[in-house]
Amino acid sequence: MKNVKVTGAQHKALQILSRKDISAIQRNPKLVPGAKHLLLACKKTIKKVEEIPQYASRKKRETAYRRIVALCRKAIDEVEC
Repeated sequence: MKNVKVTGAQHKALQILSRKDISAIQRNPKLVPGAKHLLLACKKTIKKVEEIPQYASRKKRETAYRRIVALCRKAIDEVEC
């Protein structure tokens, strides 16, 4: 068995993962980088949605929604390539 040095944050992340999760990552190693892009996109999306004022005009809302959609599409394209 190999010994691997991990940081504290990596150790916490590994404790959260189940055996099934680890085997899925081993079978599909591209899942992890893709998940990072999608996680960042989700965080940015949440931030943009929260920035929309409660009583924003229709035009402002449409612009914000268009930017959110562009952000999500970009993240999905990065994952798929």
